[in-house]
Amino acid sequence: MSVYSVTIPCFAQMLRALSSLLSKGEAAALKSGYDPKVLLGARLAPDMHDLARQIQYACTQAQEAVQRLTQQPALSLTPPEDLTAAKVIIERTLALLESADRAQIDEGAERKIAIELPNGMAFDMTGSEYAVNWATPQFYFHLVTAYNILRHNGVPLGKADYVQHMFAYLRQ
Repeated sequence: MSVYSVTIPCFAQMLRALSSLLSKGEAAALKSGYDPKVLLGARLAPDMHDLARQIQYACTQAQEAVQRLTQQPALSLTPPEDLTAAKVIIERTLALLESADRAQIDEGAERKIAIELPNGMAFDMTGSEYAVNWATPQFYFHLVTAYNILRHNGVPLGKADYVQHMFAYLRQ
């Protein structure tokens, strides 16, 4: 499989699902009589990031995959202030993914990529290792955590909401 195939289309389909999850979260909040913005501050545990950060980080991982694999500067995102802003971040990320050049992404598989974290940790790897061992797990961690925060806060979600693209294949 190509690096492009295991990242860009997967990130795009799951970001579309995330946008749908947020819509369901908004509807559930309004039905229950509270401001949907409250969901953005929700977290699973006191030492975990809130929903706004989970959305930011999922989009960051998808965007950085394109940027790092094609040798573009990695741009930083800020956490959304409301669900409309969250959907805008997702839509901008989807636009970046849609504009990604498959050949450039796949050429990035052999490039050396260095990840330096604020705490001083550093990782050196190939683009392929980065895509499989860093970008993809990080992306899904934040996506699943966003799902779990919404679910924990009473949003009626199930597996069909998470993997919508698979349930589209159900035979009638």
